[in-house]
Amino acid sequence: MFGYEDIRSLFGLDEPCGWNEEDISSLKAEYGSLPTALEDYYRLCAGCEELTQNPACDYLMPADKVGMKKAEGYYVFFSENQSVSFWGIKLSDMSQDDPPVYENYGDNKWYLTGGSLAKVLTAHAYLNAVGGVLEYAPDDGYLEADAKQTEKLKSMFTLIETADSGIYMGAQFFKVNDDTFMAVMPNGDNSVIMLASASEEGFDSAAEAVYPVLGLEYDEENDDEEYC
Repeated sequence: MFGYEDIRSLFGLDEPCGWNEEDISSLKAEYGSLPTALEDYYRLCAGCEELTQNPACDYLMPADKVGMKKAEGYYVFFSENQSVSFWGIKLSDMSQDDPPVYENYGDNKWYLTGGSLAKVLTAHAYLNAVGGVLEYAPDDGYLEADAKQTEKLKSMFTLIETADSGIYMGAQFFKVNDDTFMAVMPNGDNSVIMLASASEEGFDSAAEAVYPVLGLEYDEENDDEEYC
């Protein structure tokens, strides 16, 4: 069983918050089976609105939309927030516990994202968290880092292995402190840095470590930054 403990902790899901059994059973009947990683996610996490209905972030496909790419041989389980791209599982892989994931960019071509469905689902959860769910974040939403700064930041914090999935050309997620997380998203030779926390204290502590690496001075009073 896939418990998704880190997602449930991140979003405060003390009890299972999932789809009803009728929807899950209907999908299993239609497709023959569901990957265990997806079925467990549907039962434990798929009813959380912050994970599935955040308009600023990617979202879980509802049960009546998963077949939109069925003719191409894929089961679609996640969508980019503007429906430009989709993540799917090969129909021939639906009996696997934790199958590979592929991405489509609006045409009939699919590209391998990563080897673990569970890690892709976890990565999307962390992306939702740092992209709008966690309350404390930089005023502009994100920061920028060159290659050297990126490597320095990645060496300072703990990589979240359960979210190391390959989404967005290898976006990685790091735990900065108890309630603060950082996404490092490739952007050409540089990176976009997304930093967010559930607490003001956690964000202040993280910013004081991260901002100097980026050549920024963190102003704790107004959550602003200035180039040194």
